Amino acid sequence: MKHHETGALHTVTYNAAELHGADRELIGQFQQATTVGFYEEQPDKNCRSTYAELMVAQQLRFSMVFDQQVETFSRHATAPVLTYASFPGNLNAGGVSPVPVHKITAVTVSPTHRRRGLLTQQITDDLHFAQSQGLPLAALSASEASIYGRFGFEPATYQTRFKLKCRNGLKLLVELPGSILDIDPEKFETQFEQLVVSAFEHTFGSVDGTGHDKGVALGRWEGWDTLSKAKNMRHAAYYDEAGTLAGFVTYKFGGWDGPESKMVVHKLVATSDVARLKLLEYVASHDLIHEVHGQGAVDDPLRQVLSDVRDYQVRSVDDVLWLRVLDVIAAFEARGYHHDGRLAATVEDRLGLVNGTYVFEVVHGSASVRKVAEGPVRLDGVGHVSMGECELAGLYLGTTTLQQLLDIGRARRVSEATLGTNVDLFDVRRAGFTAHAF
Repeated sequence: MKHHETGALHTVTYNAAELHGADRELIGQFQQATTVGFYEEQPDKNCRSTYAELMVAQQLRFSMVFDQQVETFSRHATAPVLTYASFPGNLNAGGVSPVPVHKITAVTVSPTHRRRGLLTQQITDDLHFAQSQGLPLAALSASEASIYGRFGFEPATYQTRFKLKCRNGLKLLVELPGSILDIDPEKFETQFEQLVVSAFEHTFGSVDGTGHDKGVALGRWEGWDTLSKAKNMRHAAYYDEAGTLAGFVTYKFGGWDGPESKMVVHKLVATSDVARLKLLEYVASHDLIHEVHGQGAVDDPLRQVLSDVRDYQVRSVDDVLWLRVLDVIAAFEARGYHHDGRLAATVEDRLGLVNGTYVFEVVHGSASVRKVAEGPVRLDGVGHVSMGECELAGLYLGTTTLQQLLDIGRARRVSEATLGTNVDLFDVRRAGFTAHAF
């Protein structure tokens, strides 16, 4: 446990795994405060117990800030004015091994205490903590897009929310191999856990799932505010031609919208495009269903196999994973590359976490990164660019390209040396996709 006093504000930080007995009630207090912040229903006691178990398993490190000078009749006489949490995770960045990430979640600030610098202090301290632990990246899913850029975060993956017309089933240009099996989720936990590991390894831009994600997929609950059994969920698994489990979908009848009825996909985990498409085809084949609502990558191949491309309609394009670089060398040496080359980049970080000039050299898809000495830098014959910490984060999974950043003025050339093909150094072949938000 950690305490910190700033005037009337008192900050306490706990590690959920270290709390026992009556101290576990602190996790319930934290949950209550976050549900208020996210406009969710207040959890019952059974829900609190489940929440505590999930937080312990996630190794949650959580903070609450209390205002010690509010009136006794204020809700904040006992409830925190700020909540903030983080836990360890992994990211598939296309490299040989997953990249450790510092996942940030459950960030709320009471409307009565906004614009006082509380979040700035909290997130700045936490990013320094994560950096001190040797973590190369911080990650989050943002409920508000305007907040986190000033702390160095940039969107790293997006998803489309789509509506798929399917009256009388999907009409495809190809016949998809494999088979589908209806699943009893209570008997499928071991198989599902193995699939999740495999799907993470096969999905660029994915983060590892949590116990909460598993609970959603297996129909144990629908979200954080209702950690009780979900109603009317359906489940199916996909097996490839060799009989190997390669996909799983959780879906639910979404009701009628006038004469139209829909199925809604709640969770889909797959190791390949074919597995995902086959599961969507199956969901769309149910009697009396006219639409399927789901999510996919921005370069979703689904529309490429439809006989009528207009059957696929994008409802929205949403940011999912935001990244913040904490260690340039560790982060960029761990990711995968499709282009060899050599490039220098000067990073100007407003928080001072990764300031400096770095030389990136990629040979046979493996990167070596070094930081050059402080002071004026001359790198003869090497293309040299400069950018901020947000732009650097945007390059990490190839969400944007260096050429785009140069064209729109978010990066600039420092040297006269030509960039040549090195401008493609961070480009990727396919957009990243993150199935599990947090």
